[in-house]
Amino acid sequence: MNQNELLDAKKHIIRISRDLHEIGLLVRTWGNISSRVDDDHMLITPSGIRYEDLTPEMIVQVNINDLSYEGEYKPSSEMKVHAMAYRIRRDCGFIVHTHQVFATCAGTLGLKKIFSYYNDEDVTIPVAPYAMPGTDKLAENVGRTLKKYSGSNGIIMANHGTLCLGSNSNEAVYQAEMMESACNDFLIDVCKMDMTHGVEYGYNSHREGDSIVYENSDTPERVKRIHEQIYAKRSDVNFIMHNKSEAALVVSRRANHMKPLLDDFAQLIGVGVKIPSNEDEIYQNIKKNVNVVFAHNDGAYCVGATEDDATAVAMVLDKGCIAYIAVMRNGEGHYLSLLECIKMNRHYRKSYSKLADLKK
Repeated sequence: MNQNELLDAKKHIIRISRDLHEIGLLVRTWGNISSRVDDDHMLITPSGIRYEDLTPEMIVQVNINDLSYEGEYKPSSEMKVHAMAYRIRRDCGFIVHTHQVFATCAGTLGLKKIFSYYNDEDVTIPVAPYAMPGTDKLAENVGRTLKKYSGSNGIIMANHGTLCLGSNSNEAVYQAEMMESACNDFLIDVCKMDMTHGVEYGYNSHREGDSIVYENSDTPERVKRIHEQIYAKRSDVNFIMHNKSEAALVVSRRANHMKPLLDDFAQLIGVGVKIPSNEDEIYQNIKKNVNVVFAHNDGAYCVGATEDDATAVAMVLDKGCIAYIAVMRNGEGHYLSLLECIKMNRHYRKSYSKLADLKK
């Protein structure tokens, strides 16, 4: 590609990322997009930058053989997975990696393949075995799965997300949309759950100095006590988002402990969340480095240093609750190990601290 073609390719990645962001298949900085430049190079979205903030100079050119790159922007942490896919699938020209809800949740059930349908046609979606994000092991697992299922252009990375391939962006986006629809139908048919996705806010608040400001003037005293307890015990928390989504309410009624099924749950929320059986237990469940506090039959209070942080926790919690319910109704699933969760949570908090320092 000449420089004009390279610039056009970067702009195209940004446009597709924003299209996928608008329809909810890409959220915040989660997931990544790439396109092939030639036999030895790809363009890929950077690490840690919102899709709506992307500019062409932020799109990184990476050598798919040795993963070398130039420039001030760091490529996505999943560049190893993209590079592996381009090396194996020589006809692949565009890749979309998402953390989309229903396909990701289907990938927590411990299955090697998801059997479903789309537009009245049978669909088989392979599931690559789990490995921690950003690792050589994950890239190797994806590579083996792509080789084994050479006719599949869409796979699920267990407990993580999807990888959607195409000769061009239209084909890759089609895979993402098809997989989400097929996996939603799979969860309805196999796990008997027609669950809506999306945060439903109840009573939110934020801290202003020593005062608590509630978004709703009619916030009940019972709820205010929970907010007060969280702020008193977590000096690092400035925002609380009360998530009363359908999935969060179900978990708050029927579970007593949530172990992580998803990478982003372990990273943003913590290595495990207890669900109290009564209001008296709530205070004991407010823990450092656990960013969700459940209330029995009342959803969950999602916390963060900023409004953006608390909102992200609420979004990840909703997906995590859908996955948890799917596993419960399926009868089995694949939970992340405690050691894996600790490593991811520590890495995320360390990375977040560095970003916070840079913003000061």
